[in-house]
Amino acid sequence: FRDCTFEDVDFILELKTLGMKWYIEKLYGWDFNIQRQKTMEELTSHINDTKIIMLNGEDIGVTTLIEYSDFYEVGLIAIHPNFQNMGIATCILNQYINTARLNGKRIIIKTYKENPAQKLYSRLGFKTYKTDDTHLYFEIVFK
Repeated sequence: FRDCTFEDVDFILELKTLGMKWYIEKLYGWDFNIQRQKTMEELTSHINDTKIIMLNGEDIGVTTLIEYSDFYEVGLIAIHPNFQNMGIATCILNQYINTARLNGKRIIIKTYKENPAQKLYSRLGFKTYKTDDTHLYFEIVFK
């Protein structure tokens, strides 16, 4: 990982376009300028929680883990399609799960209902605790 900066916004937007545009477009319509504004707002709120995923010195993804007083939230995990299905997201999520376990905190993920990654979340032990029209909410609870 390396620390994310505001200069990474174009890279993050590229990842969102490659991985999420199809579904955002289906739900809300895709407007690049709105997505850029939302990404900037997310970075402004969570720049210190956001990391750029690197492999062999190359930026290949982005992830956000936000710590609250009683839980962790995986805010984003996006891997460039050229590096998907290599176990990278699994490795990162296992690190996050271990962090939550060690600190005795619940860990949550919110994802679009049609995101194929929900199979990964279930395989790693996440359970659905809530749904709405567009999203599934997963958690692992540690006591």
